[in-house]
Amino acid sequence: MPNTNDILESIAEHLGLSPEDIDPKALLREDLNLGPVELNDLLNFLSKKYDIIFEPEDTENLKTAEDLILLVEDNLIA
Repeated sequence: MPNTNDILESIAEHLGLSPEDIDPKALLREDLNLGPVELNDLLNFLSKKYDIIFEPEDTENLKTAEDLILLVEDNLIA
């Protein structure tokens, strides 16, 4: 099962960044420059990579990279 670092690496891979460049406290919109389309692309990428499904209500309040990592981890457990 993927751990936090694996998920962070996947996020970095999709964004074309190094995992070291992503602070878990980084704001998705302001720090990582993810607009709604980019965030949706990232969620689709993670959904396919980890074979999970995100419910729309679970993604509405994502603010930080850490929120996204926790959402992936929660879906992996479910």
